Amino acid sequence: MTLEEQKQIAIDYYVNLIRIKAAETAENKELERQIKIAKLKLSTFAIDLSEIEAMF
Repeated sequence: MTLEEQKQIAIDYYVNLIRIKAAETAENKELERQIKIAKLKLSTFAIDLSEIEAMF
């Protein structure tokens, strides 16, 4: 798997988590934990999340 493929998978995973969070009505500590982990992984790829977060 190439680095670009890894980045795309990580972005897709993060977007899915954010979509779940947007639809969630209750507090979900595990979801929050997974989002933090995904953001940390994306930061290692130097990916700017501001545009993604602005959509939600």
